Amino acid sequence: MAVDYLFVVRHGETKANEDGVDAGPLDYPLTGRGVKEASFISRTLSKVKISAIYSSPVFRAVETAKILARPHKLKVKSLEDLTEAKLKPEFVGKKGRHHILTSPEAFSETNDELQERIRKAIETIRREASGNVMVVSHGDVITAMLEGVVERSVKKERYYVFHPAYAALSIVETKDRPFLVLYNYHRRMFGHFLTRPPIDFAQGAV
Repeated sequence: MAVDYLFVVRHGETKANEDGVDAGPLDYPLTGRGVKEASFISRTLSKVKISAIYSSPVFRAVETAKILARPHKLKVKSLEDLTEAKLKPEFVGKKGRHHILTSPEAFSETNDELQERIRKAIETIRREASGNVMVVSHGDVITAMLEGVVERSVKKERYYVFHPAYAALSIVETKDRPFLVLYNYHRRMFGHFLTRPPIDFAQGAV
């Protein structure tokens, strides 16, 4: 058995996101909008056969993962290597919204080290699970994960080609070689008036 698709979701919005605070490992719950964002993706994937759900142990990611897990009646598996990019203590809980590529001096790990632990996380998932697997994590972590899928040329400077929105879904096919099937699908793309997801993934290849 092998993992066929990774359904990668960023956690929903929190008060820290609203206020521009670097939450790091702090336990910020989802806002009302964050719950709605996660519920949108939960409905979108409710008919897809999911075998396992892995999450960063940080509260906002676990809360998002539990919303996604409900239709599938699965328990969320916490995986330390999916945790948020590691801020230096003096930046945690402060305003700034630092990111590991654009302000690496604020972090206690490099982007290369982040990519390496994400690689280990994916190895763990592929060893333990099969079929379609959900992965819930954080913006910088998901960007580092997808850097291994989407080729980009970086000279001396570090910059963001992509960075996922809150509660945004990306799908990576892993059958042969990693392939990005979908990127940054989320509720705000379609406005707050929608009551049903506009894409039914259960009718597709996944």
